[in-house]
Amino acid sequence: MKTKIQNQFFLYYLFLAVIPLLALSYYSYYTIKTNAQKELVNTISFDMRQSQASLDALYIRFQKYMDILSNSSTFYNFVLPALSDIKQGDIQHAKYTVTTNLDPQFKSLFATDDVISAAMVMIDGRVVYSYKSFVSVTNEFKHNPIIASTEASPAMRWFSNQPTPFDSFEGTYSVITKNIYNIMGNNPSEILCQVILLVNQQKMNDLLNNKLRFADSIIRVLDTDNTIIAGNDYALPISDQQTALMTQKLPLDQDPNNITYIDKFFILQDISNVTNWRIVQLSSSSHVTEASSAIILFSTILAAALLILMFLFSFIISNEILLPIKRLANAMKKVGEMNVKMTVIPNSKNEISEIASGFNQMVDRIDHLFRQTIDIERQKRKSEIDMLKYQINPHFLYNTINSIRFSAMKHKDEITATMLVTLSRLLRNTLSHPSNVIALREEIQNIKDYISLQQLRYDHQLNVEYQIEEQTTHLLVPHMILQPIVENSIMHGLNHNLNTGVKANITLSSFLKNSTTLILAVRDNGIGIASQIVDNLLVHPSTISSDSLRIGFVNIHKRIRLQYGEPYGIEIESEAGFFTNVKIILPVLENIEDAQAHFISEGGTNQP
Repeated sequence: MKTKIQNQFFLYYLFLAVIPLLALSYYSYYTIKTNAQKELVNTISFDMRQSQASLDALYIRFQKYMDILSNSSTFYNFVLPALSDIKQGDIQHAKYTVTTNLDPQFKSLFATDDVISAAMVMIDGRVVYSYKSFVSVTNEFKHNPIIASTEASPAMRWFSNQPTPFDSFEGTYSVITKNIYNIMGNNPSEILCQVILLVNQQKMNDLLNNKLRFADSIIRVLDTDNTIIAGNDYALPISDQQTALMTQKLPLDQDPNNITYIDKFFILQDISNVTNWRIVQLSSSSHVTEASSAIILFSTILAAALLILMFLFSFIISNEILLPIKRLANAMKKVGEMNVKMTVIPNSKNEISEIASGFNQMVDRIDHLFRQTIDIERQKRKSEIDMLKYQINPHFLYNTINSIRFSAMKHKDEITATMLVTLSRLLRNTLSHPSNVIALREEIQNIKDYISLQQLRYDHQLNVEYQIEEQTTHLLVPHMILQPIVENSIMHGLNHNLNTGVKANITLSSFLKNSTTLILAVRDNGIGIASQIVDNLLVHPSTISSDSLRIGFVNIHKRIRLQYGEPYGIEIESEAGFFTNVKIILPVLENIEDAQAHFISEGGTNQP
């Protein structure tokens, strides 16, 4: 069952245009969404790193404060006496001593730090010094959980979200504590005091809020115990308990460049190399689609527009190409049914109309050739009948020549008899040879017969020398290739010599130029050919005055070129008044199979 070209075009259009376009659209959508997600991840990751860096810098700053105090000899010189006073029960003197001597040092240390809301020095649970905010020395905090936890750890401790710490500060604070040990005394493991820094929790949270791109996102900083260090106020409809549960689902080794989706939120986290705190951000997954929705909408509109344009293009192609081709196909079908009067009317000015015009011309030409062929066949049949009436059998010709030869011998005319024998042999070899190639030795024998007739005609004034290399005698050459050249030498080159009694010489030679090329040469000492005629003899034969000379050279040259192609043919060397040398250039053919194979490979016809 034949497939209509319209259906084929639709399938090609579907596979080559529509499906690739849909695939491209999906790839574009996926790529845009992925890039938007990566861009969003990079943005949030950058903000988180900025927030983490701010907290790390704050932590390092507090650590530096603690290191300065713990390594200060001034600090030790006044804390040690205060510790002695507290042990003796003189708390007021201890506070006076510490406050009087340490206040300048604390003020110089914290004067430019607006993050610290208060600072205290506590000995044996008693506040002996307070910076910025006053704390009564009578209060005892020895059993306060913060102080108890501090005493158990030699490192700096951080307590976040502490409401009204030490019952003296309104609001919620982050409390940073550090034990100071008696490293200058006899007992370096003895705790001299605790240094306590307080930071308003809101200031801590503001460090995160200031770096946040999405106001509805949740951001939390958690220590190694998953205790919240800082966070932000948020607008997402989710509780702290849900936030904690989702945070706990995060792997600790999560790649910070990857998004983890939990429920309708995407979560990113990063871990500080300074504090080992985790910073976690929860955002609505709608931000991912919002980031790419505009581009995706544009891509969708563009894809739809391209589809519409392609369908319009398909419709135009159908009208402009497919319908005319269909009409042309129908017309060709009718012509195939011998309706040679069928024509196609072009409906546009393009290549299809040119094809239609060419088809109409072809139909007219076919009709003309059809009628002409009928007339030619009719005339051919008439000619064949006429030729049969006058056809001469070659054997009748040979028998007639032999009858004349016997008559000449009867009358003792030996010269005429010899000429008739030579002519008979020459005609038999010429007319009865079964192939278009012949061995060079046989071709030379034919030439010898022809020259014998010419020598008898010119009373042996014609001298011929044969320089035939033995290794070339078995090679095959085109039949009757030498006779026209020799005839031209005698009739045109040597005619003046033969008629004036001057000795006329012809040299026939053969040799191998190389393993693939055979050269046959015919040289005479005749009148030669003018140089301007030689240059144009084979290119523009119409300029030659003698038709027989032109026909001889041109026919042989064309015959060789048609059979064997270039570079084979003839070359002519001549000098007016002295000589003419004609070289016949042929391929080396060992046998008939070589001749046929070379005949085909050079672009000739395989027919003899």
